[in-house]
Amino acid sequence: MLNLIRVLQVYKGIAGIYDEIRPSYPEKLIEDVICKADLKLNDKLLEIGAGTGKATIQFAEKGFTINAIEIGEDMAEILNDKCANYPKITVDVASFEEWDCHNTQKYDMIYSAQAFHWIDKNIKYKKCHELLKDNGYLILFWYNSSKDKLPMTKEIQEKIDGIINKYVSDYFVDNGKPQRREHDGVYKEDERKTEIKSSGLFELIEKIEYTHETRNNANQYLKVMKSVPAFASILDGLDDKIIDNMNKEIEEVINDHGGYVGTLFNFSLYITKKI
Repeated sequence: MLNLIRVLQVYKGIAGIYDEIRPSYPEKLIEDVICKADLKLNDKLLEIGAGTGKATIQFAEKGFTINAIEIGEDMAEILNDKCANYPKITVDVASFEEWDCHNTQKYDMIYSAQAFHWIDKNIKYKKCHELLKDNGYLILFWYNSSKDKLPMTKEIQEKIDGIINKYVSDYFVDNGKPQRREHDGVYKEDERKTEIKSSGLFELIEKIEYTHETRNNANQYLKVMKSVPAFASILDGLDDKIIDNMNKEIEEVINDHGGYVGTLFNFSLYITKKI
């Protein structure tokens, strides 16, 4: 139960910012999923960890029937609002581990965008395997900021890190707020491949990489930071006045270095098939 409570706190209070500022997925990635999994419009899709619907809507716009699962009530509220115009989407607010399929139907494809790392590895592959039709696909994709930093971005980030460390050192207070789980989805080279293969339930058909650059002004970049659970946990321990002062220093750094922060994102798509 404690683990479940902590999961619920990950994006509590920051779901709106997450939805506003986080990037969607490259259209080429979505098209590759449809092509590689040989999806048809009458196929049934299950989404694990739908969040605010970044990927959900991209598939919904193609006309697919989707059962979306999302554990966070804040996220699910936004997701439900977005899905109002898509009658072929249903939303269940639950953890995938505890979610109970309402019927005995099997899915043609299960997918998870930026979320599969939150799920208990002792449950997720086995449960997906049971829910998929024979030869069904499990599609996993994530994005992370690239380790290859743009020169100006690297300089800006070093200065911002110094500002944050200063304020944490001087003003951070443990106020008893629940700790947000801090997992950004970053894995060591081939760690995801190893996890998939070690499950013994899925064959990794293909891994595809995409790169995309985003540019955020000072205000947008602060929102990006607030949408990251690790940074949101820092803000949980600072009072509003201190946060305002810290934000002003961060904005000043960005504005003094061209007025925006450029970030390279690496998107990784894993096409796997039920054995």
